[in-house]
Amino acid sequence: MRSPQTQPTRRQRGFTLIEMLLVLGIIAFIATLVSTSVLSGNRKARQSEAIAGVRLVASAVERYELDCGVLPGKIEDLRQAPAGLTGWSGPYLNASQTRDPWGTPYLLAIPGSDGRIYSVRSLGADRAAGGQGDAADLDSND
Repeated sequence: MRSPQTQPTRRQRGFTLIEMLLVLGIIAFIATLVSTSVLSGNRKARQSEAIAGVRLVASAVERYELDCGVLPGKIEDLRQAPAGLTGWSGPYLNASQTRDPWGTPYLLAIPGSDGRIYSVRSLGADRAAGGQGDAADLDSND
């Protein structure tokens, strides 16, 4: 007669391979969902930051024009006074405010888009003109 101790019970045997694979699959699925959500949120945050940056630079351009009576020739004129200019009371921006979240300098276009006097642009995540989604250009006149 066998003793009850020689026959392992279900609890003593542990997990089967199928159970382990099922748990690993569920963990991988959840990790994929979380990482996709985090990356999507990061893209949206950078785009929102770029929109705010375009507006900030456009506001600095307007303050410059009010002080000096002319538009700046380039973004750097908002940080350092151009030679021979009167009325400059800047700096209107610091160095970090002249670059978008992707590290590309904001662009100042005179004349601007849509027949406006000027426009400030960010090239977006692709750092090139054009694009769609988070790679789309952002314009102060949009």
